[in-house]
Amino acid sequence: MKSPKTNSTFQYVFAAVLSLTLTSGGTALHLSGQPTLTPAQDRIFDSAIALWTMGTTTLLGLLSSPSQPDDEET
Repeated sequence: MKSPKTNSTFQYVFAAVLSLTLTSGGTALHLSGQPTLTPAQDRIFDSAIALWTMGTTTLLGLLSSPSQPDDEET
């Protein structure tokens, strides 16, 4: 009887990067719609844009990298 296939490390990394990227993008989008920002909100806005940029670059890198099969235990 085979054990159920576990998620690969790639799937965990992809899900983590995707969730952080979407959260930071939503934060940046929300803050960009505000008429004025406090200095603290401005720092959060800059950080959210930086994380969004790094996250999208990382996602593109993950999706374009050649896939390698997982090692199968016998």
